[in-house]
Amino acid sequence: MFIEANGQRWHCGLVDGPCETAGLDLQVSDPAHGAIAQFLGVVRDHNDGLEATAVDYDVHPELALKALSSLCDELCNRYPVRLFMQHSRGLVRVGEASVVIAASSAHRKDALACVSEAIDLLKVRVPIWKREIAPDDSHRWLDGHSLRQD
Repeated sequence: MFIEANGQRWHCGLVDGPCETAGLDLQVSDPAHGAIAQFLGVVRDHNDGLEATAVDYDVHPELALKALSSLCDELCNRYPVRLFMQHSRGLVRVGEASVVIAASSAHRKDALACVSEAIDLLKVRVPIWKREIAPDDSHRWLDGHSLRQD
């Protein structure tokens, strides 16, 4: 990771290019936990009826890390989990992961709920912009979510 942060029960950060998907279980391993849930957000070959070959993610590293850290704190206060979250910056091609999330807990319900909520909130709260690349190398910026509450 080129920028990362750690809490008592979490680790998060940003990586250049695609996220590594192997070994996510090791990031949240805990001998008291019997469940590990994972989410891989993988670039697909289409969006809104248009073909795509890649997505170029633009990120303000410090703001994104602050938002990721805050989200990890919030989720670890809500669920008894160990949590790992990582997002890509730069070009990620079809089939490669742009976001990975793993959570472990004593029982499956907490790990599964945490991972599900983590991806939903990450998409809304973390300032990351997506520029989709078409097969002819044209591109378009995708709509995001407002960070404002009003």
